[in-house]
Amino acid sequence: MLFSIFNSDVSMAEKIMELTLLIMVLAFTFSSHEFMHAWVAERCGDDTPRRQGRITLNPLVHIDPMGAIMMLIAGFGWAKPVQYNPNNLHKYKRVTCERFISLAGVTANYVTAIVASCIVPLIVNWFWHSADSSEKTQLAITLVLKFFYYLREYSFMFLAFNLLPVPPLDGYRFVSTFIPYKWRRSFESFSKYSYYIFFALLIMGRVGNVSLLSKIIDIVAWPFRYPVSFLESGIYNLLKVPAFFRL
Repeated sequence: MLFSIFNSDVSMAEKIMELTLLIMVLAFTFSSHEFMHAWVAERCGDDTPRRQGRITLNPLVHIDPMGAIMMLIAGFGWAKPVQYNPNNLHKYKRVTCERFISLAGVTANYVTAIVASCIVPLIVNWFWHSADSSEKTQLAITLVLKFFYYLREYSFMFLAFNLLPVPPLDGYRFVSTFIPYKWRRSFESFSKYSYYIFFALLIMGRVGNVSLLSKIIDIVAWPFRYPVSFLESGIYNLLKVPAFFRL
């Protein structure tokens, strides 16, 4: 059951369930990311996110429709950016607050990826020991497993994508704090071309069968995945889960 759903053709009902799980994962990934931006901005002294209703995990507040569609069809996407007033950031030095805010979202994604990476081996072990259970029980376990598997993968992906130093992503926001303020406007003027760059990379991947953007994201994600993979392997080894069962 586990490997047939992951690797083979499945029924329409199962495809609908899988799509529903994916939408749930994307909604949580986007929402937690933007919630942390908003929460940290308020902790730094600016109430703009609260006045705009952004300090919430409600995905309808955070999701950008086009960004969500691109995530589903292209493997990358974006949420509605959290707005804040730099002049209100008075809890620490302004530049320090801006750095905290820029890294808050990816930190939430990384914590989520770590938690999901710890839960996946537990559910795999549960499935392994439930091999003789009913088909409905196996399906239920598999759906739970797929939820946390997608949560792990998309959290790492969203973390790495947002760390790219390209405006308006978080990586650029962080790097820009080291650029003299008088030059920032010149760099930010390139942000309107960012989406064209991403679309170009996507098209190159479709034409050449090698997605350069995916390769870049994998490279950025690797140093974050590497230590977590040891933790995950340790849990698998502790539970004595066979290697061919591990995800």
